[in-house]
Parts: sequence; C-alpha cells; structure tokens
Amino acid sequence: MSLELYSAYFLSIATLGIVTIVLIIQASSYIAYRSSKGNPLRRSKMLYPILSSSVFFWSFLGTSLVVCTLFLDSYEWQRQRTVELVFGSSLLASLGIASLLSIVARKFAFPRMLEGMIAGSFSGSALSETCAMLCRKMNIEGVDLREATVGNAFSLSSNGLKVVAVSPEMVASMSSAEVEAVIAHELSHLKNNDSQEKGFARLAKLAFAFDPILHLVEAAVHRERELLADQSSVKYTEKPLALASALLKVHSAYHSYSPGPGAGLFVGHSSRGLLSRYPDLNRRVQLLINMAREMKTQTIPA
Repeated sequence: MSLELYSAYFLSIATLGIVTIVLIIQASSYIAYRSSKGNPLRRSKMLYPILSSSVFFWSFLGTSLVVCTLFLDSYEWQRQRTVELVFGSSLLASLGIASLLSIVARKFAFPRMLEGMIAGSFSGSALSETCAMLCRKMNIEGVDLREATVGNAFSLSSNGLKVVAVSPEMVASMSSAEVEAVIAHELSHLKNNDSQEKGFARLAKLAFAFDPILHLVEAAVHRERELLADQSSVKYTEKPLALASALLKVHSAYHSYSPGPGAGLFVGHSSRGLLSRYPDLNRRVQLLINMAREMKTQTIPA
C-alpha cells in the first residue's frame, strides 16, 4: 500500500491553490476589519469570511485525509485520475459541511437555551407597552417580552420565535428611559439577526475548537454585534446617555461571570481582552457619550 498519494495530493497545484485562496481571504478580510474602526456593522461583516474560510479549510483538510485513505489502492494504477478524484470529492464534501454547519447554527443554535432562562410575561404592563412601541418604530413583529431568570437582559431569535427577556431586578433598579434603551438594544439584536450570526460563530468555534483563529473571531463577532446594537438603540430612542447609564448599572450589579451557553448573550459584562465577548466598558460608554454630543451639536441652530 503506497503512501505517495498523500504527498502527491497535498503538494498538487489544486490543493496548494485552495490553501492560498483561504489565506488571501483571511488576510484581506482582517485588513478590512482593522481599517473599519467605528463601523461595527462593516467590521462584523468582515469577520464572517474569516469564519467561513476557516470552517471550509478544516473541513477540506479532514475530508482530504479520509478520501486519500480510501483511494490509496487505486493510486497505484491511475495516479493523476485518483488525485483529481480526491480533490473533487473533498471540495464538494467540505462545501457541503460548511453549508450544513451554517444552516444548523442559524436554525438550531439557541432554542434549547431558553429553557430555564425565562419565566412569565410582562403582558399588560408599562414595560410591555414600551416594548410594543419600540417594535412598531423598529418594524419588528412577533416579539415575546418575558421575565429573565438568568442574567440581566437578553434576546434570542430562532425558527420564528423572537424573545426579549429582562430581569425584574434590573427593571426595578433603572429609570424608564434606561429600561427603554436596554429593550431597544435587545430588539436591535433581533432586527440585526444577531442570534443567527453569533450562533454560526459559536458553533464553528465548538466544531473546530483547536483553531485559535476561530476563538478570536467568535469573541470579536460578539463584541461588534454589541456595539452595533448600541448604535441601533440610540437610533430609535435618541437616548445614548440613558443606555450608557444602564450599562454602568448593569456592570455594577451583575459583576459575576456567567459561564456556559448563556455567556455572551446578556446586555453587559465587565470582562475585557481579545477573548472577551463584550466590548471594553469604558470605550463603550465613551462612544455613547460621543453620540450624545453629536446629537446635541446637530440640534443647535446655526
């Protein structure tokens, strides 16, 4: 049984071309990501080619090893044809795996997490009216406002189910303007399809846990989507200082770490660093203060 197929295949022009394309995609996406400071929407979009290309690369590599092993015997009598067959099979299989992973993540990443994280609804309350008003402004339908039994505030969307959950303790500690800003932040996650985007990043990291790039990118996706939700909240409420104040209260009250699948879903956290799912609190608050200053400047008559 010859092992020449492995070297012939992995050193072939086609295989090296795949590796080169993946590297180019990741390098160019990272450069675009770094050059888009202050634009969380563009920055988060630049992270997905890195995620997708990493998933594709590892799927392609693993599939290639398996298919090469299966075709070792045929390589002895039909060498070039075998290399081409391994490449084609591996390419199709890896594209299928990457697509399947994306579909699974976007549809099934979070639904079971809701069990034990929510309780009764706020139906008929002033909080429910605030949520309904924001839903109309943001053109979002079918949102279920529930009581959070874990964390402070979060939102999830999957298979048509849209849930915004806030804890009674958090609501009691905040002014009506702060609560409105937080709910708008969570609704922004629903409007921006963040459950699906975060779900894909998380599942990719879990599927290829040995890849440090996926760990870094998954955390970055969370951070950028949080900053994007902050921007959207201000867009629809025009209350950046209320959101900044709410974040400070959240960080003060909920300072303990939230491990497990719920980590990264809540409105705020005090962790920082490249592997943190939350933006640095000081930077986040400063951005909101800058938005408030800009809004004040725009309302001063010339």
